[in-house]
Amino acid sequence: MSLEVLMPIVTEAGDDAVVTAWFVDEGQRCSEGQLIAEVQAEKVADEVHAPAAGHVVDRVAIGNPVPQGAPICRIVESFQATDRTVAAAPAPAASAGPAIRASPAAKRVAKELMVDLFTVIGSGPGGRVTEDDVRAAAGSLAPAMTGLRSVIARNMRRSHAETAPVTLFTTLDLGDTIPPQLTARVVKVTAEVLAEHPDLNGTREGDVFSPAVTPHVAVAIQTDEGLVAPVVHDPATRSVTEIAADIEGLADRARSQRLAAADFEGGTFTVTNLGSYGIDGFTPIVNLPQVAILGVGAARRVPVVRNDTVTIGYQMVLSLTFDHAFVDGAPASAFLGQVAERLSD
Repeated sequence: MSLEVLMPIVTEAGDDAVVTAWFVDEGQRCSEGQLIAEVQAEKVADEVHAPAAGHVVDRVAIGNPVPQGAPICRIVESFQATDRTVAAAPAPAASAGPAIRASPAAKRVAKELMVDLFTVIGSGPGGRVTEDDVRAAAGSLAPAMTGLRSVIARNMRRSHAETAPVTLFTTLDLGDTIPPQLTARVVKVTAEVLAEHPDLNGTREGDVFSPAVTPHVAVAIQTDEGLVAPVVHDPATRSVTEIAADIEGLADRARSQRLAAADFEGGTFTVTNLGSYGIDGFTPIVNLPQVAILGVGAARRVPVVRNDTVTIGYQMVLSLTFDHAFVDGAPASAFLGQVAERLSD
């Protein structure tokens, strides 16, 4: 018997995820239904349970991106640790010096990171050095872009490669004071305007765009491991206070890695706010499979002309990036202008 154990599909089939923890060693026997691994995709955690009893072999390395739905290990009826390690690392000739019991991946990474394998304590069967052992020994020398950061980077590059992005900017007058719960207000107004602009509200699959009936707005949230965008559902029909509480709850769960797959479902548009970082305008990256994203800049106190009189007030820049393959400039401009006008009002 040889049974493949697959990476769960927690966001979308084919998208990368990573194993964050193994609860069984290579070759260790497990029972059916036993928890054997924990995985994550875009900060969404899930558990992997053994589909049958047997020995767990061919585990993928912790932190290495694996397509969702692809194998992460196998379960076999019997396992001989000595046979596997001897076959993978044959003893050298007597004149070659002491043998290093290490996997091919461990040897490759050790060469890349300039780690002396003789100094690494192996955690694999029979003391065999694994890739994880080498990376742990390397410490700060290990590549900076690993694990979830690597998954996020791949998704960003995919968006850049598969879209024809154009960014529009507009400056709006907020009045004499900064409105409270500004991000929540932007999310609500955006959803209200999206209902009138179906070309920007929806998702794409290949070259086909599917407009959504109800706007569901994803909100970009920064965490220690990267950017995530959980979804505020149907904000057009909810109060600003309710939306603000929803965003705060999503942010708390994101930073403590407690977001569930349901928190990412149904997004038709994204809002990202860099105003708290002092950024005025920027070019946000489209959050696939959506076709547009709205960036919110800092609210600044500046001289403002109102009724031919110069006064002091607050202005803010909005940045709309859209995929020109699906959305033309005129409707995108009309959408952005309408959002700015309603926020100013």
